[in-house]
Amino acid sequence: MPVPSAAPADAGGTAAGEPPPPPGPPLPETLRESDFDNAACRLALFSWGVEYREIPPLADDDQRDCGIARPLEVTQILPGIALEGAAPMRCDTARSLARWMREIVVPAASHLPGAPRVIALTPGSTYQCRAVVGNGDGNRISEHALGNAIDIAAFTFDNGTRIEIAPVQDRGDLSVAFQNAVQGAACLFFTTVLGPGSNAAHDDHLHLDIKQRRGGFRLCQ
Repeated sequence: MPVPSAAPADAGGTAAGEPPPPPGPPLPETLRESDFDNAACRLALFSWGVEYREIPPLADDDQRDCGIARPLEVTQILPGIALEGAAPMRCDTARSLARWMREIVVPAASHLPGAPRVIALTPGSTYQCRAVVGNGDGNRISEHALGNAIDIAAFTFDNGTRIEIAPVQDRGDLSVAFQNAVQGAACLFFTTVLGPGSNAAHDDHLHLDIKQRRGGFRLCQ
Protein backbone atom coordinates (compact mmCIF):
# COMPACT_ATOMS: atom_id res chain seq x y z
CA MET A 1 0.00 0.00 0.00
CA PRO A 2 1.47 3.39 -0.92
CA VAL A 3 2.42 5.71 1.99
CA PRO A 4 0.57 9.02 1.93
CA SER A 5 2.88 11.92 1.31
CA ALA A 6 3.25 14.51 4.08
CA ALA A 7 1.23 17.66 3.78
CA PRO A 8 3.34 20.47 2.28
CA ALA A 9 4.84 22.84 4.81
CA ASP A 10 4.39 26.58 4.55
CA ALA A 11 7.19 29.16 4.94
CA GLY A 12 6.87 29.02 8.72
CA GLY A 13 7.58 25.28 8.80
CA THR A 14 4.00 24.15 9.63
CA ALA A 15 1.82 21.88 7.53
CA ALA A 16 -0.43 23.65 5.06
CA GLY A 17 -3.63 24.77 6.69
CA GLU A 18 -2.30 24.47 10.22
CA PRO A 19 -1.99 27.64 12.32
CA PRO A 20 1.53 28.65 13.35
CA PRO A 21 2.51 27.79 16.93
CA PRO A 22 1.70 30.52 19.47
CA PRO A 23 4.61 32.83 20.29
CA GLY A 24 6.41 32.42 23.59
CA PRO A 25 6.06 34.97 26.36
CA PRO A 26 7.52 38.44 25.76
CA LEU A 27 11.12 38.81 26.93
CA PRO A 28 10.25 41.10 29.87
CA GLU A 29 8.04 38.36 31.29
CA THR A 30 10.85 35.79 31.07
CA LEU A 31 12.92 38.16 33.22
CA ARG A 32 10.20 38.86 35.80
CA GLU A 33 11.64 38.33 39.28
CA SER A 34 9.83 36.18 41.82
CA ASP A 35 8.44 37.97 44.85
CA PHE A 36 11.25 36.51 46.97
CA ASP A 37 14.06 37.54 44.61
CA ASN A 38 12.58 40.99 44.14
CA ALA A 39 12.30 41.52 47.90
CA ALA A 40 15.88 40.33 48.46
CA CYS A 41 17.17 42.69 45.80
CA ARG A 42 15.26 45.67 47.19
CA LEU A 43 16.53 44.86 50.68
CA ALA A 44 20.12 45.07 49.39
CA LEU A 45 19.38 48.45 47.80
CA PHE A 46 17.83 49.71 51.02
CA SER A 47 20.81 48.58 53.10
CA TRP A 48 23.21 50.48 50.81
CA GLY A 49 21.16 53.67 50.81
CA VAL A 50 19.96 53.48 47.21
CA GLU A 51 16.97 55.77 46.64
CA TYR A 52 14.34 54.61 44.17
CA ARG A 53 10.64 54.22 43.66
CA GLU A 54 8.67 51.37 42.17
CA ILE A 55 6.90 52.37 38.97
CA PRO A 56 4.28 50.60 36.81
CA PRO A 57 5.49 48.00 34.29
CA LEU A 58 7.04 49.45 31.15
CA ALA A 59 6.04 48.18 27.71
CA ASP A 60 6.06 49.24 24.07
CA ASP A 61 3.01 48.94 21.86
CA ASP A 62 5.09 48.38 18.73
CA GLN A 63 7.60 45.85 20.11
CA ARG A 64 6.35 43.12 22.43
CA ASP A 65 9.85 42.22 23.61
CA CYS A 66 10.61 45.70 24.97
CA GLY A 67 9.77 46.48 28.57
CA ILE A 68 10.43 45.90 32.26
CA ALA A 69 8.03 43.76 34.27
CA ARG A 70 9.01 45.14 37.73
CA PRO A 71 10.86 48.41 37.10
CA LEU A 72 12.51 50.71 39.61
CA GLU A 73 13.23 54.39 38.99
CA VAL A 74 16.57 55.12 40.67
CA THR A 75 17.43 58.68 41.73
CA GLN A 76 20.38 58.08 44.09
CA ILE A 77 22.67 55.10 43.59
CA LEU A 78 24.47 55.53 46.94
CA PRO A 79 24.03 58.09 49.73
CA GLY A 80 25.01 61.48 48.33
CA ILE A 81 25.52 60.18 44.77
CA ALA A 82 22.73 61.25 42.44
CA LEU A 83 21.81 59.38 39.29
CA GLU A 84 20.90 62.33 37.11
CA GLY A 85 17.56 62.14 35.36
CA ALA A 86 16.08 59.30 37.46
CA ALA A 87 16.82 56.13 35.49
CA PRO A 88 14.33 53.23 35.15
CA MET A 89 15.88 49.75 35.33
CA ARG A 90 15.47 46.26 36.73
CA CYS A 91 16.37 45.79 40.38
CA ASP A 92 19.26 43.46 39.49
CA THR A 93 20.76 46.19 37.31
CA ALA A 94 20.51 48.72 40.14
CA ARG A 95 22.11 46.23 42.54
CA SER A 96 25.09 45.65 40.22
CA LEU A 97 25.48 49.39 39.69
CA ALA A 98 25.43 50.10 43.43
CA ARG A 99 28.01 47.36 44.16
CA TRP A 100 30.33 48.68 41.44
CA MET A 101 30.03 52.19 42.85
CA ARG A 102 30.65 51.08 46.45
CA GLU A 103 33.52 48.71 45.82
CA ILE A 104 35.31 50.26 42.84
CA VAL A 105 34.30 53.79 41.82
CA VAL A 106 34.20 55.46 45.24
CA PRO A 107 37.55 53.99 46.38
CA ALA A 108 39.16 54.83 43.01
CA ALA A 109 38.05 58.46 43.33
CA SER A 110 39.97 58.75 46.60
CA HIS A 111 43.21 58.45 44.59
CA LEU A 112 42.45 61.47 42.40
CA PRO A 113 44.09 64.82 43.26
CA GLY A 114 42.53 66.12 46.49
CA ALA A 115 40.63 62.83 47.02
CA PRO A 116 37.29 64.21 45.81
CA ARG A 117 33.98 62.53 46.58
CA VAL A 118 31.71 61.36 43.75
CA ILE A 119 28.40 63.22 43.96
CA ALA A 120 26.68 62.36 40.67
CA LEU A 121 26.61 60.03 37.70
CA THR A 122 25.56 61.31 34.30
CA PRO A 123 23.88 58.45 32.42
CA GLY A 124 23.68 58.08 28.67
CA SER A 125 21.01 55.61 27.60
CA THR A 126 18.98 53.88 30.29
CA TYR A 127 15.72 52.12 29.34
CA GLN A 128 15.17 52.47 25.59
CA CYS A 129 13.32 50.22 23.16
CA ARG A 130 15.88 49.73 20.39
CA ALA A 131 18.23 47.27 18.72
CA VAL A 132 21.89 46.66 19.57
CA VAL A 133 24.30 49.28 18.21
CA GLY A 134 28.02 49.06 17.54
CA ASN A 135 28.51 45.29 17.32
CA GLY A 136 25.07 44.27 16.12
CA ASP A 137 23.37 43.87 12.75
CA GLY A 138 20.33 45.84 13.90
CA ASN A 139 18.19 42.72 14.40
CA ARG A 140 19.01 41.88 18.02
CA ILE A 141 17.17 43.70 20.76
CA SER A 142 19.35 45.77 23.09
CA GLU A 143 19.66 45.04 26.80
CA HIS A 144 18.55 48.67 27.24
CA ALA A 145 15.14 47.55 25.97
CA LEU A 146 14.85 45.13 28.91
CA GLY A 147 16.09 47.33 31.76
CA ASN A 148 19.29 45.26 31.93
CA ALA A 149 21.67 48.04 30.89
CA ILE A 150 22.81 51.53 31.76
CA ASP A 151 25.35 53.81 30.07
CA ILE A 152 27.58 56.08 32.15
CA ALA A 153 28.80 59.23 30.39
CA ALA A 154 30.46 61.14 33.25
CA PHE A 155 31.29 61.34 36.96
CA THR A 156 30.91 64.59 38.92
CA PHE A 157 32.89 65.31 42.12
CA ASP A 158 32.34 67.55 45.13
CA ASN A 159 35.31 69.79 44.24
CA GLY A 160 33.58 70.88 41.03
CA THR A 161 35.57 68.63 38.73
CA ARG A 162 34.06 66.23 36.24
CA ILE A 163 35.47 63.23 34.38
CA GLU A 164 33.78 62.47 31.08
CA ILE A 165 34.31 59.09 29.47
CA ALA A 166 36.45 59.57 26.36
CA PRO A 167 39.11 57.79 24.28
CA VAL A 168 42.48 57.83 26.01
CA GLN A 169 44.43 58.98 22.92
CA ASP A 170 47.48 60.91 24.18
CA ARG A 171 46.14 61.64 27.65
CA GLY A 172 48.11 60.18 30.52
CA ASP A 173 46.96 61.71 33.79
CA LEU A 174 45.14 60.33 36.82
CA SER A 175 41.76 60.88 35.17
CA VAL A 176 42.77 58.28 32.58
CA ALA A 177 43.90 55.93 35.35
CA PHE A 178 40.51 56.43 37.05
CA GLN A 179 38.62 55.69 33.82
CA ASN A 180 40.72 52.61 33.11
CA ALA A 181 40.28 51.34 36.67
CA VAL A 182 36.50 51.68 36.83
CA GLN A 183 36.03 50.31 33.30
CA GLY A 184 38.31 47.34 33.85
CA ALA A 185 36.81 46.35 37.20
CA ALA A 186 33.19 46.75 36.04
CA CYS A 187 33.18 43.21 34.64
CA LEU A 188 33.32 41.90 38.21
CA PHE A 189 29.75 43.17 38.58
CA PHE A 190 28.35 43.27 35.02
CA THR A 191 28.38 40.62 32.30
CA THR A 192 28.97 43.15 29.51
CA VAL A 193 31.27 46.16 29.70
CA LEU A 194 31.88 48.25 26.58
CA GLY A 195 33.62 51.61 26.39
CA PRO A 196 36.43 53.49 24.67
CA GLY A 197 38.50 50.96 22.81
CA SER A 198 35.64 48.52 22.12
CA ASN A 199 34.07 50.27 19.11
CA ALA A 200 33.28 53.79 17.91
CA ALA A 201 29.70 53.62 19.23
CA HIS A 202 31.03 53.42 22.80
CA ASP A 203 33.81 56.02 22.67
CA ASP A 204 31.98 58.49 24.93
CA HIS A 205 30.40 56.26 27.57
CA LEU A 206 30.60 53.00 29.46
CA HIS A 207 27.92 50.48 28.57
CA LEU A 208 27.17 48.17 31.50
CA ASP A 209 24.64 45.35 31.39
CA ILE A 210 23.68 42.10 33.12
CA LYS A 211 22.82 39.96 30.10
CA GLN A 212 22.91 36.25 30.96
CA ARG A 213 25.01 34.09 28.63
CA ARG A 214 25.73 30.37 28.46
CA GLY A 215 28.49 29.15 30.70
CA GLY A 216 28.72 32.42 32.61
CA PHE A 217 30.62 34.12 29.75
CA ARG A 218 31.34 37.83 30.19
CA LEU A 219 32.19 40.35 27.49
CA CYS A 220 34.75 42.86 28.78
CA GLN A 221 36.11 45.39 26.30
